[in-house]
Amino acid sequence: MFDLGWQEFMLIAFVAVVVVGPRDLPRVVRSISTYIRKARSVAREFQNSLEEVAREAELDELRKEAKSISSGDLEKKVNDWVDPAGETKKEMERIASQAKDAASSRPVDTPAAPGAAGKPEAASETPTVEEAPTSTETKSAEKSAAAGQ
Repeated sequence: MFDLGWQEFMLIAFVAVVVVGPRDLPRVVRSISTYIRKARSVAREFQNSLEEVAREAELDELRKEAKSISSGDLEKKVNDWVDPAGETKKEMERIASQAKDAASSRPVDTPAAPGAAGKPEAASETPTVEEAPTSTETKSAEKSAAAGQ
């Protein structure tokens, strides 16, 4: 702490022997060491109390965060974190309103596509494919067309 070397200790011991005297020196050293111990314990307690206050402050912040999460502020916090300016929310609202406008502007009288309502189509409504004429039918049709001329 004070960075004292052996030379400084010798000087302090010499001054103590001259000022206090050799007979009272042990009692003075004992009282000085007691005061130093008390000062160290007071400093240690002060440091521990400061650390405790810091821990409590951190715990208070954590408690507040936990309360805000449990009180339903989580959605707001997530929105603030993900989209702080609110641009994404505005864009989504714009798209939703456009989709709503497009849905409301569709004519009501337009027929639905066949089978769109989930009903099967009747067999009679299906168009039939006519068979292609065979080669003999084609030749007879050509002969009758030539005779009619």
